[in-house]
Amino acid sequence: MIQLIELILFGKLNMQVKDLRDFYGVKNNSQLAKEINRGRSTIHGWEIDGIPPKTQAVLELLTKGKVKADRKQLCA
Repeated sequence: MIQLIELILFGKLNMQVKDLRDFYGVKNNSQLAKEINRGRSTIHGWEIDGIPPKTQAVLELLTKGKVKADRKQLCA
């Protein structure tokens, strides 16, 4: 129930690789990896396991808040 309320109030519950591709205007993970100076395998891992909370926080800062970190994961 709480997740449903968060979803309604804040939109998506967590940062996704697709959000980063959209923000940086790239078409694939290889281009995204170059843009944010990470390996392609790292980006692929994020798609499977999710972006780690601390990394989400850094990416939120780098995108000047345009891509939001999952606050719930950051506090856990």
